[in-house]
Amino acid sequence: MPPQRHRLTLPVSSVAGLLFFGLSMVLGLNVVGGLSVCAQDEMMMGQMGMSQGMMGQMAAGEKNSGDKDNDAKGKSKLVTYDDHVAAILKKNCVTCHGDGKQEAGLNLSNYADVTDESGLVVAGRSSGSHLIDVITSTEEGERMPPEGDPLPAEAVTLIKQWIDTGLRENSGSSAASMRTLGFQATSATDETGPGAVPANLPKVTRTKTQRRFPVLALASSLRAPVSAMSGYGVINLFDPIASRRYGAIEFPEGEPLVLNFSQSGRLLLAAGGKPVQNGAVVLFDVATGKRLASVGDEPDAIIAADISPDEKLVAIGCTSRLVKLYSTEDGSLKATMDKHTDWVTAVAFSPDGKYLATGDRIGNIHLWDGASGGVILPLSEHTKSVRALSWRSDSGVVASAGEDGTVVWWDVKDGWPLVSNPNAHAGGVLDCRFGPQGKLATCGRDAAVKIWSAEGKELTQFSVADKASVKGHSQPGIRVLPTRVTIAQDGSTVVAGDITGHLHKWQVP
Repeated sequence: MPPQRHRLTLPVSSVAGLLFFGLSMVLGLNVVGGLSVCAQDEMMMGQMGMSQGMMGQMAAGEKNSGDKDNDAKGKSKLVTYDDHVAAILKKNCVTCHGDGKQEAGLNLSNYADVTDESGLVVAGRSSGSHLIDVITSTEEGERMPPEGDPLPAEAVTLIKQWIDTGLRENSGSSAASMRTLGFQATSATDETGPGAVPANLPKVTRTKTQRRFPVLALASSLRAPVSAMSGYGVINLFDPIASRRYGAIEFPEGEPLVLNFSQSGRLLLAAGGKPVQNGAVVLFDVATGKRLASVGDEPDAIIAADISPDEKLVAIGCTSRLVKLYSTEDGSLKATMDKHTDWVTAVAFSPDGKYLATGDRIGNIHLWDGASGGVILPLSEHTKSVRALSWRSDSGVVASAGEDGTVVWWDVKDGWPLVSNPNAHAGGVLDCRFGPQGKLATCGRDAAVKIWSAEGKELTQFSVADKASVKGHSQPGIRVLPTRVTIAQDGSTVVAGDITGHLHKWQVP
């Protein structure tokens, strides 16, 4: 990485409304140079929950589509084609799609034809089965059956259960082959030795605000006990395990809305700015805090950015619906990708640099070649804005979090959703981040932080609201929600930031 700075340009987005529906106005975060504030000296140790307790109730464990017979209830009522689905299809579908009449070339009168039709039913994935699409459609002329009442909710639920548990023909049949996560932890980098740790960072001048600034960005190094947290005009660096402050780096552009460490741990990418005023991506040296390069000179704050594992490219998502790749070495535009139909809200390079995943405000996700920007395939499951993308350390799986409350683990070889949890967080998922052992941390509008196993099972959950109340951080009229989540480089500790500007940490089970 050459030491000289580069300035690049690209148009980006209006931020405050997208992030938390005008958090600055809701929390009264007026920037005022002379008003008193909570002492910045207590920002780190005071914000970090020192207790390792507050474990939430152990989740009951969502039924995994790859489990053979699942829980006791599932064993007592195994859903099969012969016992449950055949009668539903015979009553509602075979008049038009049977042996005598086969509209659209579909025969739904027997098990073999139903399961042989490409895409009609996909073992383990009711959300990707065309049969579910047509029987639940709300569009006139698309719903089946086309005349009369739609299928009862109970019938739809039975068909979904049949699909998600493996398309069994009868009680003596085995489940059809379904995908599993199959995680094996791999080294995040070929480099050896410890990563960069900040030392003797220059003293920064902090802008005072009436209230603590919400944690709008949070990240952890893959190589060292170093995490970064956004403040107003600054980036705070700290040890997530020992709750020790290293210091801070100035971000005069305004609000750091995206923070990402490079794969080597040497660089910290910070993206953001001031809504409807300016935006930029800045690269910092983690050890010294030195500013190395600047990417972008925008009329609005930047909300989506990442740096490639070899530190040669920066990817930025735009409100123009474009994704752009810029060189960190000479500032040149390497590629422009035009596939999204709305604002690009998340971008993430895979650890091996082979892929770039991008998500947008209406739920679309696209997978690109990480070097050339060539399109590879779409990932379709979310129905609302994609809030975060995170790659597993082996580059085989990318997780996505959406405002529809869904968390998805994607197999990037072919875009298959290995695990899709539509009820991960009631009200919406705000962030997700993989740890080094394949566990995933998420947070959402239900005020919970959850830890998921490498197999996609919920392990436990923590309440940010409860932690804030115990620590005396609650504010009248404000529901404390987690905004960002990260996992320490050794996988031992999960840290979450909230809308009141505080940090909370727990032990990862």
